Amino acid sequence: MKKKKRSIFGALLKTIVILLIIIIVFGVIAGFFYINALSKGLPSIDVLTYSPDQASQIFDYKGNLITNVYAFENRIYVPLDNIADSLKKALITQEDKRFYEHGALDFRGILRAVWIDVTHFSLAQGASTITQQLARSMFLTNEVSAKRKIEEALIAIQLEKRFTKDQILEMYLNQVYFGAGAYGIESASETFFGVHAAALDLAQSAMLAGVLQAPSEINPFFDFDAAKSVQKEVLDKMVAEKIITDDEAKTAYDEKLELAEERPLKDNMGYVLDYVKQVVADKFGEKSLYSGGLKIYTTIIPELQLAGTQAIDKVLEQAEKDNIFPKGVKDSKGVVQPEASLTAVDVNTGAILAMIGGRDYGNTKFNRSLALKQPGSSFKIFDYTAAISFGSLAPSSELFSEHYTVDNWTPHEWTSGYFGKLNVRDALNESSNVCATMTSQIVGLDRVIYTARKLGITTPLMPYPSIAIGSFEIKQLEIADAYATLGSGGIYHPTYIVEKVLSSDGRVLYQYTDKSFRAISSQSAYIMNKLFTYVMDHHSNAKISGLPSAGKTGSTDNWADAWFDGYTPNISASVWVGSDSKEVQFANVLNSGARFPAMIWKQFMLEAMKYFPKDNFQKPDGGLVGQAVYNDTGYASKLPADGKTIIRYDFLDGFVPPEDIKEADFVTVRVVRDSGLLAPPNCPEDLVIEKTYVKGTEPTEYDPRYLQGNIGEVP
Repeated sequence: MKKKKRSIFGALLKTIVILLIIIIVFGVIAGFFYINALSKGLPSIDVLTYSPDQASQIFDYKGNLITNVYAFENRIYVPLDNIADSLKKALITQEDKRFYEHGALDFRGILRAVWIDVTHFSLAQGASTITQQLARSMFLTNEVSAKRKIEEALIAIQLEKRFTKDQILEMYLNQVYFGAGAYGIESASETFFGVHAAALDLAQSAMLAGVLQAPSEINPFFDFDAAKSVQKEVLDKMVAEKIITDDEAKTAYDEKLELAEERPLKDNMGYVLDYVKQVVADKFGEKSLYSGGLKIYTTIIPELQLAGTQAIDKVLEQAEKDNIFPKGVKDSKGVVQPEASLTAVDVNTGAILAMIGGRDYGNTKFNRSLALKQPGSSFKIFDYTAAISFGSLAPSSELFSEHYTVDNWTPHEWTSGYFGKLNVRDALNESSNVCATMTSQIVGLDRVIYTARKLGITTPLMPYPSIAIGSFEIKQLEIADAYATLGSGGIYHPTYIVEKVLSSDGRVLYQYTDKSFRAISSQSAYIMNKLFTYVMDHHSNAKISGLPSAGKTGSTDNWADAWFDGYTPNISASVWVGSDSKEVQFANVLNSGARFPAMIWKQFMLEAMKYFPKDNFQKPDGGLVGQAVYNDTGYASKLPADGKTIIRYDFLDGFVPPEDIKEADFVTVRVVRDSGLLAPPNCPEDLVIEKTYVKGTEPTEYDPRYLQGNIGEVP
């Protein structure tokens, strides 16, 4: 009986073993086909290359980092050699202490994790190697499933076949997320501690290795105690593995870590950075900008960005406190008015030093430094520069502020009346609209536009008489550069903000090259500098004692726009204050360029002076003749200049007024107001003026427009 029972039991056991073998065989076969199917959907070894999205970096004029630019992941790639050894050791100790000993999978670690989970009735132990974590981060999601674990293992095996351990560690340290928006160890080092990954010490390394286990929860900025806790955990493990001593661990733990300050877009840096990004995107494309890891070196001086912002805030906030500007007035877009902008360029290079496109970047990202606005009297730089350059007028030339009509348009002065007879210097200082219009007619509107183009104005300009007083819109950046051209002695330097661009691996992709050229003669530039220096000397709101400087005010109808454009031999800065739209007007404020813009310019330049020498405007060698002239007639005097009735001017060689003029040497004739030609007898009287000339210089031809029906023959 016992024998029969043994026979039955043996047969049953044999059957069970056979079934188990069959199940195992079929399981292995099924597993093979399942894994094979999964493998077909995974990346091939041949295409497994590591090229993650990298943030581009923008640096200031000294090469200091301003900010990172990225679409989704703030990552700065660094080679393994540029990562501190303390970080590599801490990371391996924490995440995969046998990393250099096992293959893609750590079977000993897997068995250990399973044993701990079973004996502790938990699933707390993970067994993913660094290679597996890299595979998951690069190609998979964080889904917890058997399928995902198999895919992770398969990709890890491929990675180990294609790359060395050091290459895998380098990829891992550049790939993983450390929290606070920082991807990769370089970005994490800069974000949390303000240092490069190569400069991390043991205390910093242990903390970063610790937060990696839960970067969204253990953020040193928000829970420093939790970060210290995981730091200690890592240090203890390093002691246990005999990587560091107890004393080293204690010293590292006791070290007082200082977290880096967050780097928000403050002090209105947003406007200028937007412009930098626009320039780079136009040249290299948005993909390269936001994910190509470009190193963008700019001409920005952050201290001047701050100085410009503070100058605007100080002046306009005080004006609002004094109830000069109504406080809290907004346009239909919700933007508080008045607005303001300041743009500064290097006179001798064209480098953009500061660009504050508005009062509050958080309130409006509209960049007024690049917007089209009427310049008002700021445009007169082109009227008078053209007249001087082409020899049409000299500083002492006589003009008239009086009723004046050209092409059915009559300019008015910004005051209630007229100034009367003025020479060029005083007409520019008084900002006479009538004299500027006369000047543009004398030299010719085509030459005014030509001069504007030579000095960098690219916006549409039409030969209408009103152009002389700034009726056409231009950009603040371009007007600042135009005045800079005078400061440089007539050399036009196109503005630029990007000095060079490097690829993520350090190759030079772009290097700015000088594109300057002579726009006007150095002699003409010097005469204009003297004229604008005279203007500056008579505007106390802008004048800085001991600083050689020149400038011009500007304003438009109803005080909607107010300008001050000032410059030295080294820096040119344009300031605008006004309303963004006609909805909000300041007709009762007297928002003139000599008021708030001049005050802002002065506040800004008090800081800018620290970065540039106080040079004088250089007088060119030759081509100029100094001559004392009578201020009331503009003719040469043999008497020395007294600064009042007799003024000494510099003239272009060949354009010095005659000397020793006597009353008998003058002749008075009737001329047509807008042409300067003789007026025929029957010319309408409202078009005629009487002018006095030195004999031999008076016009001899009649204006042909009024000859028909007036006289029979021109003498």
